[in-house]
Amino acid sequence: MTPQLVFTKTAAGRDALTSRPPELGPRLRSLLIMIDGKRDVAEFDKLLGGSGAAEPLLAQLQSHGWIAAESPAAAPAAPVASAPAAAPAAPVAAAVLPFADARRLAVRFVNDQLGPMGETIAMKIEACKSPAELQAALPRIRDGLRNFKNNACVQQFDTEVASRLPTA
Repeated sequence: MTPQLVFTKTAAGRDALTSRPPELGPRLRSLLIMIDGKRDVAEFDKLLGGSGAAEPLLAQLQSHGWIAAESPAAAPAAPVASAPAAAPAAPVAAAVLPFADARRLAVRFVNDQLGPMGETIAMKIEACKSPAELQAALPRIRDGLRNFKNNACVQQFDTEVASRLPTA
């Protein structure tokens, strides 16, 4: 496994996050939550304490079919990293998302901003079963973002995510 290899979550991986199969222990689940199609093996290794800690866990996730390696052409993340800076303009003008997509967007935002520190918040978002529950969780999500990051992160969340959440 090369350090530049980038993984994405598969449909089975997204399902595993909600169904929580026994094979998906806490450490694997945390790593699966962080898989975003942007971070490479080297970055996951740093997040997990270095010395090759990420590779066996990524291999386990891949063997279950929960993640897939991106094509080598997509692996260099430098151009991709600059793309999200321009992307927030589109979600502001975009319509309200269906509940499942909105919940997924909120989880992705929290994971991207907070990494492993945001796992509790991400799990609370995933536990929401309706738009009303997700709306009711917004104050706690904002508090978590503010406590772990800052007010600018909360404003970014409101612009990119909260504005796209269904209201009822």
